[in-house]
Amino acid sequence: MKDIGFGLTMTVMGMGVTLLTLVFLGYVIRLLTKLFPFKKEDEASQDKK
Repeated sequence: MKDIGFGLTMTVMGMGVTLLTLVFLGYVIRLLTKLFPFKKEDEASQDKK
């Protein structure tokens, strides 16, 4: 029974760390999108001319 409890604890901890990592990466992507906004192809070609 001790091994089952440990296994379940490790499973929950692993899922929690994975979820927190995905949330963190989401915020990083959102921050980078605000810092470096996406330019459409038309605007990018006009800037080069």
